[in-house]
Amino acid sequence: MADVSLRQLEYLMAVARLGSVTAASRELFVSQSVVSTALADLEAALGITLFVRSQKGMRLTASGQRAVTAADNVLVSLDQLRESAHQEREEVEGPLTVGCYATIAPILLPNVIAEFSRRYPRVQLSIVEAAHEKLLEDLLDTRIDLAITYHYEIPSLRATSGVTARLLRSDPPYVLTPVDGELGQREELTLADLVSEPLILFDLPPAGEYFLGLFAQSGLTPNVRFRTASFEMVRALVARGLGSALLTQRTVLERSYEDLPYLTRDLDIQPEGLGVEIIHLTDRIPVRRMQAFIDVCQELVV
Repeated sequence: MADVSLRQLEYLMAVARLGSVTAASRELFVSQSVVSTALADLEAALGITLFVRSQKGMRLTASGQRAVTAADNVLVSLDQLRESAHQEREEVEGPLTVGCYATIAPILLPNVIAEFSRRYPRVQLSIVEAAHEKLLEDLLDTRIDLAITYHYEIPSLRATSGVTARLLRSDPPYVLTPVDGELGQREELTLADLVSEPLILFDLPPAGEYFLGLFAQSGLTPNVRFRTASFEMVRALVARGLGSALLTQRTVLERSYEDLPYLTRDLDIQPEGLGVEIIHLTDRIPVRRMQAFIDVCQELVV
């Protein structure tokens, strides 16, 4: 078998992640012919077909997917070796991509990002916001290094193996309600109190299923008037007096983008909280910059 180079593995990972030779060559600052030749040489060296080529782009074969997994392990091991060479100087550096559930990111991460960047200025940190399933998919496909999301216990969610989760905090659901509504006159509410009111459902998957599940567990059916995947739209519609809502992340200011106020009330409910977790691949030992980010999260997200 001919030798396989690290450059070929890097090109393989780039094409697999981006879906085309053109996009990979642009990101790698090399010509398309260089990338195509490297892939052809790699296929010849391994004796397998890595991609199915079509007008829609490059799709990994089953053998190609196994090769990508092996290549990722090689490159991660090399990354760890490179970082170990810097331990004497206590340097943490290199790229780090963190995925975060969309409602968590703007509320919990700014403080983490500021402190992490202060401590480790040589790390090139990127943040990706997405829904829960997309985060897990990106993590398993190594498009992101870490994922921060909720610990949903919902039957419809596929079981995720091969990941390790560390609990950061637990957030109880609470009620947002119009300032002039009847619910705002009470200090604490129950799900039964919400049934007769129009409900604005936060529906970024799987949040909608989670909130509806809370009602179902209590034998209740809410009056869903609006559904939206936007955290800010939920707050805006409540502030406009169009209904009440359930959320888990709280903002400091109880006002919408239109500068209209709304009220928040605690919810008397069991179980009390929805866990926020940081997740990484179990068989991918966190390199120093990954572990450093995990440490800062565990320190500040409380």
